[in-house]
Amino acid sequence: MTNNEIKETINQNSAEKNSIYLNIVLDKCNAVSKEGNVIALVMLLLILLYYLADATKSGSVEIGPLSFSNLNAIKIFIPLVFAFLIFRFVLLSAHKAELHKIVKEYTIEFFNYKNPIQNDVTQMDDFTRSLLPFSLFSELGTLSYKGKSKLGCFGALLIFPIILFSFIPFLLEFYWIKEFVLKYDSLNATEKWSINITIWIIALSIYYFIHNIIINIKENRVQ
Repeated sequence: MTNNEIKETINQNSAEKNSIYLNIVLDKCNAVSKEGNVIALVMLLLILLYYLADATKSGSVEIGPLSFSNLNAIKIFIPLVFAFLIFRFVLLSAHKAELHKIVKEYTIEFFNYKNPIQNDVTQMDDFTRSLLPFSLFSELGTLSYKGKSKLGCFGALLIFPIILFSFIPFLLEFYWIKEFVLKYDSLNATEKWSINITIWIIALSIYYFIHNIIINIKENRVQ
């Protein structure tokens, strides 16, 4: 959905309908934000389990109330679960970006709030951010906006390493899959299927990510 389509929809409906829809969108923003946080925590747990499987001699470990036994047996299935979480997170991020775009247009059309930063599709104005759930990346993103201060370029350099962190899950998957591919012939049928499905999910995630970027670029050109 392009910004013009969102504007047209807002202008064609009453204030009451727009208010109802905005509440629904904001509720979805909260739900998406919470699920994204849960996925991030589970991914961190899986990374910990994967490397504990190599470090633990007994093959079992307890993390707080959670107990995991025979880690070496489930190690090969961790990349599969991790790949699904990556795919889910990519989908959530795309949906989150679409919701944020809608809220941003509501800020302009429904609340009549104008700010030069709204012309930058990569930035979020303060009014819109106040409506949305707290996001660490959104807050840090303000450091790169040159309109905020004369140090905008310096801020962009500081947060650039954080942007690179978003590629770490893909790099970890590549490293994990490579380890099992090198000994693929020694794996049983179930383990081979696990690796094959993992590769397919990662390929699907990358394709969806690139496809979504291309669609967004085209939509921004139309406006």
